[in-house]
This record gives sequence, C-alpha cells and structure tokens, in this order.
Amino acid sequence: MSTRTAQAGTFSRPMLIVASLAALALSLLWVMSPVLAEHGTAGPAVAPSEVDFPGGEPSCPTGEGVRFQNAELADDVTKGHVTLLNVDVDAGTFDFEADAGFLVSYVFAKGSTPQNVYNYSGFPGGGVAHDDGLVTPINDASGKPAGISHIDFCVVTAEEESEAESEEASGEQSVEAGTGTPEESTPDGSLFGNGSSPLPTIAFSLILLASLGGLAYANVKTVRNRI
Repeated sequence: MSTRTAQAGTFSRPMLIVASLAALALSLLWVMSPVLAEHGTAGPAVAPSEVDFPGGEPSCPTGEGVRFQNAELADDVTKGHVTLLNVDVDAGTFDFEADAGFLVSYVFAKGSTPQNVYNYSGFPGGGVAHDDGLVTPINDASGKPAGISHIDFCVVTAEEESEAESEEASGEQSVEAGTGTPEESTPDGSLFGNGSSPLPTIAFSLILLASLGGLAYANVKTVRNRI
C-alpha cells in the first residue's frame, strides 16, 4: 500500500481538528454566557395620568398609603416599606423600590398643582417591586417637570401562591391534565438572547454542525491517506 501525500493548499488533519474544536468551544461559550436582566432605566413601566391633587392624606384605591415630603425626598430614605432612589427634587424625577414581600400598586407624584398617577395594580400580584424614571407633571412655564412637592405610594403585600394553587396551575398547563392547548413556554434567554428572536440559536446550530463536519472530514481524510 502507498501513502498519499497531502496536496498543496489543503489543510492537514491536526489543523482541521484544532479549527473544529475552536469553533465548538465558541459555540459552547455562546450557550453558557449569562444574559443580564434588563431594568427599565429608560423610563417607567407604565405611562402616567395627570390628575388634580384632591388635597388631604394619601388616598389609595388598593393598599396602604405612605407619603414622602420635605426632608424625606432624598436618596435611600425608606418609609412604609418603600425606598426612594435617585431623587432630583428640582428636576421632578425619582426611582423607587419596595421591601421584600411588598409591592407598590400606585404612585402619585405631585408637582405644583397637578400630580402624575402611575397605576401598577394590573401587574401580577397587584403591583411592582421597583421602577425607574418617574416624573412629576410638566410645568407649563418651563416646559419641564415641576419640582417635587410630595410623593404618595400605595403599598400592598405580595401574595405568595399556596402549594395547592401552584400544583393546580401546573396541572392546567400540562398536556396530560385535560383538554386545551398548554401555554407557550418562554424561550431560554441564553439561547435566544432577549427572548424575541431565534437567530442566535440558528447561528449556534450552524457553528455546531460546522464543527462536527470538520471533525468527520478530518477522520475520513486520515483513513484515505492510510490506504
């Protein structure tokens, strides 16, 4: 039997194996890389509604009311299970977060006379644990948000699902639990990026196939060279 030498311009077996392994390693790193959770720093989770301030103490459709005013309008001040963050009284902007086990169902941000109302009551659990970029109503004279007069929060207790309710919900979504179509599952963020496009997964599949194909080609070529 004779040994065939590799033609000029072709890749040697070691080079093909190294290239294939490198592509495979890149594809695995793609899958294992963490996807950072996005936080709504561009603005609040809901659009506010401007209403007149009725006067008096906080009036909450749901939950307990807590008011921040005067010296309380500052960063890291906590009151009634709510903490203010990034407060700019003159610019009329602020963020907030609720203590563990609590949610904010409404926020009333008062400027001069009117106030902006942020309604989170439709969110799961009846509120949100935090939000960014809240503002007071626009001042007609300056065209910018009015300085903060005070901020009212409506705080509710975050209800935890009981074990029985959790099992019942899981059963309803199971194909074996009964009729109907189960809810569509949410794609894994590590494969789909932001969960809205399958392109990263397609790219990963192509890289993996190319890696396996390169290894197979290297093995076939080695066998032929030994003939």
